[in-house]
Amino acid sequence: MSMDEFIESLKEDRKVRGTKSFLRRVIASWYYQIKIYVSYKMNLALEIIDIVLSALIYYYIGFLVSPEDLIKLGYSPDYIAFALSGIALSRYIWTSVARLAHKMRHEISGGTFESLATVDFDNFKSWLAGQVLYGFTWSSSVFIGTLLVGYLLGAKFSRNPLIWLQAVLIVILIVAVHSAIGVMAAGMYITHKQLETLLVLMTAVIEFFGGVIYPLALLWNYPILYYIALLIPFTHGLELFRRTIMDETWITDPEMLFHLGVLVAFLPLIYLSFKVYEHYLTVAKKKGLLSTY
Repeated sequence: MSMDEFIESLKEDRKVRGTKSFLRRVIASWYYQIKIYVSYKMNLALEIIDIVLSALIYYYIGFLVSPEDLIKLGYSPDYIAFALSGIALSRYIWTSVARLAHKMRHEISGGTFESLATVDFDNFKSWLAGQVLYGFTWSSSVFIGTLLVGYLLGAKFSRNPLIWLQAVLIVILIVAVHSAIGVMAAGMYITHKQLETLLVLMTAVIEFFGGVIYPLALLWNYPILYYIALLIPFTHGLELFRRTIMDETWITDPEMLFHLGVLVAFLPLIYLSFKVYEHYLTVAKKKGLLSTY
Protein backbone atom coordinates (compact mmCIF):
# COMPACT_ATOMS: atom_id res chain seq x y z
CA MET A 1 0.00 0.00 0.00
CA SER A 2 1.42 3.40 -1.02
CA MET A 3 1.05 6.50 1.13
CA ASP A 4 -1.58 7.88 -1.26
CA GLU A 5 -3.60 4.68 -0.91
CA PHE A 6 -3.27 4.92 2.86
CA ILE A 7 -4.66 8.48 2.86
CA GLU A 8 -7.51 7.41 0.59
CA SER A 9 -8.37 4.61 3.03
CA LEU A 10 -8.79 7.15 5.81
CA LYS A 11 -10.86 9.39 3.54
CA GLU A 12 -13.10 6.52 2.47
CA ASP A 13 -16.76 7.37 1.92
CA ARG A 14 -18.76 7.07 5.15
CA LYS A 15 -21.42 5.12 3.26
CA VAL A 16 -18.98 2.34 2.48
CA ARG A 17 -19.34 -0.23 5.22
CA GLY A 18 -18.69 -3.92 5.68
CA THR A 19 -15.80 -6.26 6.41
CA LYS A 20 -13.74 -5.26 3.36
CA SER A 21 -13.85 -1.57 4.26
CA PHE A 22 -13.04 -2.32 7.91
CA LEU A 23 -10.03 -4.51 7.03
CA ARG A 24 -8.74 -1.90 4.58
CA ARG A 25 -8.73 0.73 7.30
CA VAL A 26 -7.13 -1.68 9.79
CA ILE A 27 -4.29 -2.37 7.33
CA ALA A 28 -3.89 1.37 6.70
CA SER A 29 -3.57 2.03 10.44
CA TRP A 30 -1.03 -0.80 10.76
CA TYR A 31 0.89 0.23 7.63
CA TYR A 32 1.60 3.84 8.53
CA GLN A 33 2.90 2.75 11.94
CA ILE A 34 5.21 0.18 10.34
CA LYS A 35 6.51 2.86 7.94
CA ILE A 36 7.40 5.06 10.91
CA TYR A 37 9.08 2.19 12.76
CA VAL A 38 11.34 1.04 9.92
CA SER A 39 12.31 4.64 9.07
CA TYR A 40 14.44 4.93 12.21
CA LYS A 41 17.48 2.78 11.42
CA MET A 42 19.28 3.64 14.64
CA ASN A 43 16.25 2.57 16.66
CA LEU A 44 16.23 -0.79 14.87
CA ALA A 45 19.92 -1.25 15.65
CA LEU A 46 19.34 -0.44 19.32
CA GLU A 47 16.47 -2.94 19.46
CA ILE A 48 18.79 -5.69 18.21
CA ILE A 49 21.49 -4.72 20.71
CA ASP A 50 18.89 -4.74 23.50
CA ILE A 51 17.74 -8.24 22.56
CA VAL A 52 21.29 -9.61 22.57
CA LEU A 53 22.31 -7.90 25.83
CA SER A 54 19.14 -9.03 27.63
CA ALA A 55 19.77 -12.61 26.59
CA LEU A 56 23.42 -12.45 27.66
CA ILE A 57 22.49 -11.07 31.10
CA TYR A 58 20.29 -14.07 31.87
CA TYR A 59 22.75 -16.44 30.25
CA TYR A 60 25.37 -15.45 32.83
CA ILE A 61 22.84 -15.36 35.69
CA GLY A 62 22.10 -18.96 34.76
CA PHE A 63 25.52 -19.97 36.08
CA LEU A 64 24.37 -18.88 39.56
CA VAL A 65 21.12 -20.87 39.47
CA SER A 66 21.08 -24.47 40.64
CA PRO A 67 19.48 -26.84 38.09
CA GLU A 68 18.43 -29.08 40.97
CA ASP A 69 16.40 -26.25 42.49
CA LEU A 70 14.53 -25.73 39.22
CA ILE A 71 13.75 -29.44 39.04
CA LYS A 72 12.42 -29.42 42.62
CA LEU A 73 10.07 -26.58 41.64
CA GLY A 74 8.72 -28.60 38.72
CA TYR A 75 10.66 -27.13 35.79
CA SER A 76 13.37 -28.36 33.48
CA PRO A 77 16.93 -27.58 34.72
CA ASP A 78 17.68 -25.16 31.84
CA TYR A 79 17.50 -21.67 33.40
CA ILE A 80 18.44 -19.83 30.19
CA ALA A 81 15.40 -21.40 28.48
CA PHE A 82 13.27 -20.63 31.54
CA ALA A 83 14.31 -16.97 31.75
CA LEU A 84 14.32 -16.16 28.02
CA SER A 85 10.90 -17.73 27.46
CA GLY A 86 9.59 -15.35 30.14
CA ILE A 87 11.49 -12.33 28.80
CA ALA A 88 10.36 -13.04 25.22
CA LEU A 89 6.69 -13.34 26.19
CA SER A 90 6.79 -10.31 28.48
CA ARG A 91 7.57 -8.14 25.43
CA TYR A 92 3.90 -8.45 24.53
CA ILE A 93 2.72 -7.05 27.86
CA TRP A 94 3.81 -3.42 27.43
CA THR A 95 2.58 -3.26 23.83
CA SER A 96 -0.73 -4.89 24.75
CA VAL A 97 -1.49 -3.08 28.02
CA ALA A 98 0.27 0.30 27.96
CA ARG A 99 1.23 1.09 24.37
CA LEU A 100 -2.23 2.21 23.17
CA ALA A 101 -2.51 4.80 25.95
CA HIS A 102 1.07 5.88 25.14
CA LYS A 103 0.06 6.21 21.48
CA MET A 104 -3.03 8.20 22.47
CA ARG A 105 -0.81 10.64 24.38
CA HIS A 106 1.29 11.28 21.27
CA GLU A 107 -1.77 11.67 19.03
CA ILE A 108 -3.60 14.04 21.41
CA SER A 109 -0.57 16.13 22.42
CA GLY A 110 0.53 16.36 18.77
CA GLY A 111 -2.92 17.47 17.64
CA THR A 112 -3.40 14.57 15.22
CA PHE A 113 -6.07 12.69 17.15
CA GLU A 114 -8.66 15.36 16.40
CA SER A 115 -7.77 15.03 12.70
CA LEU A 116 -8.29 11.27 12.90
CA ALA A 117 -11.67 11.90 14.51
CA THR A 118 -12.84 13.96 11.54
CA VAL A 119 -12.49 10.98 9.17
CA ASP A 120 -13.64 8.35 11.65
CA PHE A 121 -17.02 6.64 11.28
CA ASP A 122 -16.63 3.42 13.29
CA ASN A 123 -15.65 4.89 16.68
CA PHE A 124 -11.97 4.19 15.99
CA LYS A 125 -12.47 0.41 15.96
CA SER A 126 -10.46 -0.04 12.75
CA TRP A 127 -7.75 2.39 13.93
CA LEU A 128 -7.49 0.59 17.27
CA ALA A 129 -7.38 -2.83 15.60
CA GLY A 130 -4.58 -1.60 13.33
CA GLN A 131 -2.61 -0.30 16.31
CA VAL A 132 -3.08 -3.61 18.16
CA LEU A 133 -1.87 -5.43 15.03
CA TYR A 134 1.19 -3.20 14.85
CA GLY A 135 1.96 -3.82 18.53
CA PHE A 136 1.68 -7.54 17.88
CA THR A 137 4.00 -7.25 14.86
CA TRP A 138 6.66 -5.28 16.76
CA SER A 139 6.49 -7.53 19.82
CA SER A 140 6.64 -10.65 17.66
CA SER A 141 9.86 -9.47 16.01
CA VAL A 142 11.47 -8.97 19.46
CA PHE A 143 9.90 -12.22 20.71
CA ILE A 144 11.35 -14.25 17.82
CA GLY A 145 14.71 -12.47 18.11
CA THR A 146 14.95 -13.25 21.84
CA LEU A 147 14.17 -16.94 21.30
CA LEU A 148 16.67 -17.17 18.41
CA VAL A 149 19.43 -15.66 20.55
CA GLY A 150 18.43 -18.15 23.25
CA TYR A 151 18.89 -21.01 20.80
CA LEU A 152 22.34 -19.71 19.89
CA LEU A 153 23.24 -19.57 23.59
CA GLY A 154 22.18 -23.18 24.07
CA ALA A 155 18.62 -22.85 25.42
CA LYS A 156 16.87 -26.20 25.11
CA PHE A 157 13.55 -25.26 23.52
CA SER A 158 11.34 -27.83 21.83
CA ARG A 159 12.00 -28.66 18.17
CA ASN A 160 8.57 -30.21 17.59
CA PRO A 161 6.57 -28.18 15.00
CA LEU A 162 3.24 -29.21 16.54
CA ILE A 163 4.40 -28.03 19.95
CA TRP A 164 5.32 -24.68 18.45
CA LEU A 165 1.92 -24.46 16.77
CA GLN A 166 0.36 -24.89 20.21
CA ALA A 167 2.73 -22.23 21.57
CA VAL A 168 1.74 -19.76 18.82
CA LEU A 169 -1.97 -20.24 19.59
CA ILE A 170 -1.26 -19.64 23.29
CA VAL A 171 0.62 -16.41 22.46
CA ILE A 172 -2.30 -15.18 20.32
CA LEU A 173 -4.71 -15.87 23.18
CA ILE A 174 -2.46 -14.03 25.66
CA VAL A 175 -2.16 -11.01 23.35
CA ALA A 176 -5.92 -10.91 22.72
CA VAL A 177 -6.72 -10.83 26.45
CA HIS A 178 -4.12 -8.20 27.33
CA SER A 179 -4.90 -6.06 24.28
CA ALA A 180 -8.45 -5.83 25.61
CA ILE A 181 -7.03 -4.29 28.79
CA GLY A 182 -4.99 -1.91 26.60
CA VAL A 183 -8.02 -0.80 24.53
CA MET A 184 -9.99 -0.16 27.73
CA ALA A 185 -7.11 1.87 29.18
CA ALA A 186 -6.72 3.87 25.94
CA GLY A 187 -10.38 4.88 26.13
CA MET A 188 -10.04 5.96 29.75
CA TYR A 189 -6.89 7.92 28.86
CA ILE A 190 -8.90 10.26 26.60
CA THR A 191 -10.41 11.89 29.69
CA HIS A 192 -7.94 10.80 32.40
CA LYS A 193 -4.52 11.93 31.21
CA GLN A 194 -2.65 10.68 34.28
CA LEU A 195 -3.51 7.07 33.49
CA GLU A 196 -0.37 6.31 31.46
CA THR A 197 1.88 6.43 34.54
CA LEU A 198 -0.36 3.95 36.33
CA LEU A 199 -0.27 1.65 33.29
CA VAL A 200 3.53 1.55 33.36
CA LEU A 201 3.30 0.54 37.02
CA MET A 202 0.61 -2.02 36.18
CA THR A 203 2.84 -3.54 33.48
CA ALA A 204 5.69 -3.91 35.98
CA VAL A 205 3.34 -5.54 38.50
CA ILE A 206 2.05 -7.99 35.88
CA GLU A 207 5.58 -8.99 34.93
CA PHE A 208 6.66 -9.33 38.57
CA PHE A 209 3.74 -11.51 39.70
CA GLY A 210 3.71 -13.38 36.40
CA GLY A 211 7.04 -15.03 37.21
CA VAL A 212 9.01 -13.74 34.23
CA ILE A 213 12.44 -14.51 35.70
CA TYR A 214 11.59 -16.70 38.70
CA PRO A 215 9.46 -19.86 39.15
CA LEU A 216 5.93 -19.14 40.29
CA ALA A 217 6.30 -21.96 42.85
CA LEU A 218 8.59 -19.68 44.89
CA LEU A 219 5.48 -17.77 45.96
CA TRP A 220 4.02 -20.82 47.67
CA ASN A 221 5.71 -19.61 50.86
CA TYR A 222 3.84 -16.31 50.53
CA PRO A 223 0.16 -17.29 50.10
CA ILE A 224 -1.14 -13.74 49.62
CA LEU A 225 1.34 -13.02 46.83
CA TYR A 226 0.69 -16.42 45.26
CA TYR A 227 -3.07 -15.87 45.06
CA ILE A 228 -2.56 -12.36 43.70
CA ALA A 229 -0.41 -13.90 40.96
CA LEU A 230 -3.18 -16.38 40.14
CA LEU A 231 -5.60 -13.49 39.54
CA ILE A 232 -3.40 -12.13 36.74
CA PRO A 233 -4.04 -13.61 33.26
CA PHE A 234 -0.38 -13.29 32.23
CA THR A 235 0.61 -15.71 35.01
CA HIS A 236 -1.47 -18.46 33.41
CA GLY A 237 -0.40 -17.57 29.89
CA LEU A 238 3.29 -17.73 30.79
CA GLU A 239 2.86 -21.09 32.54
CA LEU A 240 1.12 -22.45 29.43
CA PHE A 241 3.84 -21.11 27.15
CA ARG A 242 6.75 -22.33 29.28
CA ARG A 243 5.34 -25.82 29.80
CA THR A 244 4.76 -26.02 26.06
CA ILE A 245 8.15 -25.04 24.64
CA MET A 246 10.32 -26.34 27.50
CA ASP A 247 8.60 -29.54 28.67
CA GLU A 248 6.55 -30.28 25.52
CA THR A 249 3.41 -30.58 27.64
CA TRP A 250 0.24 -30.85 25.55
CA ILE A 251 -2.78 -28.67 26.18
CA THR A 252 -4.81 -31.74 27.23
CA ASP A 253 -2.75 -32.07 30.42
CA PRO A 254 -5.00 -31.29 33.48
CA GLU A 255 -2.68 -28.55 34.77
CA MET A 256 -2.56 -26.97 31.31
CA LEU A 257 -6.35 -27.11 31.03
CA PHE A 258 -6.65 -25.24 34.34
CA HIS A 259 -4.41 -22.39 33.13
CA LEU A 260 -6.18 -22.35 29.76
CA GLY A 261 -9.60 -22.17 31.44
CA VAL A 262 -8.57 -19.15 33.52
CA LEU A 263 -7.16 -17.39 30.46
CA VAL A 264 -10.29 -18.07 28.39
CA ALA A 265 -12.43 -16.66 31.21
CA PHE A 266 -10.89 -13.24 30.47
CA LEU A 267 -11.93 -13.25 26.78
CA PRO A 268 -15.20 -11.32 27.38
CA LEU A 269 -12.92 -8.35 28.15
CA ILE A 270 -12.43 -7.97 24.38
CA TYR A 271 -16.09 -7.05 23.85
CA LEU A 272 -16.19 -4.96 27.03
CA SER A 273 -13.04 -3.03 26.09
CA PHE A 274 -14.53 -1.54 22.91
CA LYS A 275 -17.67 -0.57 24.80
CA VAL A 276 -15.57 1.24 27.41
CA TYR A 277 -13.55 2.95 24.69
CA GLU A 278 -16.71 4.10 22.88
CA HIS A 279 -18.13 5.47 26.14
CA TYR A 280 -15.09 7.63 26.89
CA LEU A 281 -14.80 8.71 23.26
CA THR A 282 -18.43 9.87 23.29
CA VAL A 283 -17.86 11.78 26.54
CA ALA A 284 -14.73 13.42 25.07
CA LYS A 285 -16.57 14.46 21.90
CA LYS A 286 -19.38 16.05 23.91
CA LYS A 287 -16.94 17.94 26.13
CA GLY A 288 -14.54 18.84 23.30
CA LEU A 289 -11.59 17.01 24.86
CA LEU A 290 -10.15 15.40 21.73
CA SER A 291 -7.69 18.24 21.21
CA THR A 292 -7.01 18.93 24.88
CA TYR A 293 -3.80 17.77 26.54
